[in-house]
Amino acid sequence: MAKATKRPLKKRRPSLQSIYIHHIAWGIVCLVMLGLLITVWSMNQTATQKAAALEQRLSQMTEPACNARETWGANTTKNFTIKIDEQDRSYRVHLPDGFSTTEYYPVVMYFTGKGTGSIDGERLADLNKLPAIAIYPQASTGKDGYFAWQGAPYSSGADDVAFVDGMLDKVQSQLCVKRSNIYATGYSNGGGIVSLLSCQLPDRFAAFGIVAGAMYYPAADCTPERPTPLINIHGDNDPIVPYKGSIVRKLPAIDSWVTERARDNGCALQPSTAYQGNGTYVTTWQFCRNGATVQNIRIQGGGHAWVTEAPDTLWRFMTQYSL
Repeated sequence: MAKATKRPLKKRRPSLQSIYIHHIAWGIVCLVMLGLLITVWSMNQTATQKAAALEQRLSQMTEPACNARETWGANTTKNFTIKIDEQDRSYRVHLPDGFSTTEYYPVVMYFTGKGTGSIDGERLADLNKLPAIAIYPQASTGKDGYFAWQGAPYSSGADDVAFVDGMLDKVQSQLCVKRSNIYATGYSNGGGIVSLLSCQLPDRFAAFGIVAGAMYYPAADCTPERPTPLINIHGDNDPIVPYKGSIVRKLPAIDSWVTERARDNGCALQPSTAYQGNGTYVTTWQFCRNGATVQNIRIQGGGHAWVTEAPDTLWRFMTQYSL
């Protein structure tokens, strides 16, 4: 009887259907893995947000209770005097609407232009509407008989940086001030002192706002110890402080000056510019050190003026930042 011979088994090629099912299975596995990764990432994000919220609540709980030593009624202004270098320097302090002696408040400071006193500056600035303690310092009389701030060639030579430093100390000893939320704003020559303060007192202000600022050299030179978020508003048809600068008057071109400030803050070298309508161009330098931002708003055809939108625009920008 003949022996049966074993034939070698032929390898069967997978059918198109089995290949299709195999690919679908792998696709399902990949989708499941992706879903798991997204879930884990979402959980981490939620945990981070919860931790940040908890930290904020704890900081609020541990914030010392405050009881203002001095008050003169909500939505009212009072004059004060402080002695700096044997000279009496004055300033005005406005308490916001609904002011409470036990509540902490941010502070916004406004520096007037050349020749303008603190009383007129308060009316011009329109900062009293903000939910903050507003301070209006009085400049000293300059060389030509007009009020002027340090840094300008026509200023008196008074140490206005020391004046501001001492003034903040006194206000903080009298009122409940959020020390991490103090902001400086200024117009024209007042913008120049704000620029100087951002260089010499960066540890006292969280952010700075300038309108039609006269940043005279060497006050424009700056090496801040910490990033200084800054917003600048300037009309490109300004006859007093030309947008393109003035070599004779030692005024830098605004674009060059803002670019220098962005460089000082370690911002990305390439800014973005957006047209906001009504001849307004907003150039923003981002990715600066410690999350700071530098922004320049050029008003096409704009002159030398504290624009109506300045209070809200500056406040919206500055209050993004805290020390």
